Amino acid sequence: MKIIAESAYNHKGNFDYLKQLALASKKANADYFTVQIMNVNEFCTKEYSKYQLYKDTEFTETQWKTLFAYCKEIEMDLIPCTLEKASFDLAYNYGYRLVKIHGTDLTNQLFLQYIKDKGDCKIILETQCSTDYEIKQAVEQFGEIIECLFHGFSNYPTEPNEHNLLALNYLKTRYALPTGFADHSLDTQILPCMAMALGCSYLEKHITIHRNDRQFDYQVSLEPNEFAILVSTIAHYEQTLGKPVKHPVKAEKGFRNILFKKYLGNGVFKRDNEGKTFIESEIEGFDKKNVTAALIARLKSKRLKLKVMKPFGENESIVSLYNRLKANCKNITHIELATSYLLEDEPLAQLFKGKNLPTYQGHPESVIDRLLEVAIKNKSAAVFRVTGDNPFTDPVLMDRMVTIFQEQDVDYVRVNNVPFGVSAELFKTSYLWKLYLQMEDPFVSEYLSWFVLNDETCKKACIEFKDERAFVKYVNLSIDYPEDYEYATSVQAKIGVTPFEKVTLKDVLNAITDKHIVDVTKNIKLPDGISILYSDYMKLIDETAYVYKENYFTS
Repeated sequence: MKIIAESAYNHKGNFDYLKQLALASKKANADYFTVQIMNVNEFCTKEYSKYQLYKDTEFTETQWKTLFAYCKEIEMDLIPCTLEKASFDLAYNYGYRLVKIHGTDLTNQLFLQYIKDKGDCKIILETQCSTDYEIKQAVEQFGEIIECLFHGFSNYPTEPNEHNLLALNYLKTRYALPTGFADHSLDTQILPCMAMALGCSYLEKHITIHRNDRQFDYQVSLEPNEFAILVSTIAHYEQTLGKPVKHPVKAEKGFRNILFKKYLGNGVFKRDNEGKTFIESEIEGFDKKNVTAALIARLKSKRLKLKVMKPFGENESIVSLYNRLKANCKNITHIELATSYLLEDEPLAQLFKGKNLPTYQGHPESVIDRLLEVAIKNKSAAVFRVTGDNPFTDPVLMDRMVTIFQEQDVDYVRVNNVPFGVSAELFKTSYLWKLYLQMEDPFVSEYLSWFVLNDETCKKACIEFKDERAFVKYVNLSIDYPEDYEYATSVQAKIGVTPFEKVTLKDVLNAITDKHIVDVTKNIKLPDGISILYSDYMKLIDETAYVYKENYFTS
């Protein structure tokens, strides 16, 4: 959670005092300092009751630019709260691309549209005094520029029964946007921590140099030492939040073997130094001839909406993939769609159910959960991860991978040097369970290959595909962007074989060109903020220590 120090009108028009507030915010370790910027004559009429008050506290454009420069000098990030178009232009032209918009402008569609038309600016949008209907209108029209929705109550100080913190949950769920809390209390601990526990992305508190000076909004303004206590308190307790996943944390893992009862056979469970848990015992008993292929697919893609349901071959892409594997895989006993239980993925599940095809709806984020659940449900000793947007996944290669798994003592089998979107990955179920327990966050298990390649305990095998054309392993047949779909369908049309399940790997290789290849100079985002070049990732694959490797040539 980021902490914003709010100056509001605490400066009373004293520019030196405003600079002191900025410096105090920096010394208190606030993440941001925010100021309300107003061109009074653009903001209100002369007849408005507070006109003279605002005039008396107004700064010139030169002074504001001086403050902007000063904040840069002291390395205090500033978020301008622009109260009308002239002030927004001042901040925008200076270079600010994140601004705060006061709640009284939430329904000012002309102003919000003006900001949206800039095309490169984000806003923190306050919602005090607003109805849900007004917020809904703003989000529907300007959601793409909203960085965060701010909740707060404009009573200074806010009474305990007025904070309505559960509104933060409502806003976050209702509008699927980050939330912030404008905390108008003097609490430096409990209330801020409650807001943090409710998932706030930002917390805003007023700051003053001395409360006894009775500057504007002094009733809810923290002195610098108090603000520093707030920041350190949040930093201390933020670590207790962890991640939104129920999974053994690192410190717990050493206790599993001690605390969990072991299955000793004949229906006996007891704590014991040896043996396996029931699930581990069950998995170890699965027949190696029983192998499942899980088609991992969801409908969340924004780059190419509903990509796995787009026409490909005689059916939807994901159905054509299923039919292709079902018709040709000799060594795979079960093929099943593995999607999520979320409502957004229900059309995909219903597509398969309507055709009486095997369907599993599991965890939305954790791919490894879905793989394990499908494998254990079907009592399979190994499970394929088949990416649902790869209709050209080759069944012959998959059959060979199963044979390698059954004949060699390996945990993992992959295919190297084929075009992207042609191969799947095969995991021994018992190894997948072991990897699952080792992971700190299964929500990032879409990067399973990364974890396996870096696991020195994993016994890895591979098929090395051989083709004289160097470009082949860089061709992209995986469908993620509109241009990918266009290329994949053009390859399919060039092959001209119907039905689609009769297409062979040789057909695919004869139809591809070097006109649609991956950019190996781009970075791949990986867990824990890691990012590496595509070329380095491919190098890692090539240099991995495989306990078994065999060459593969197309006839």
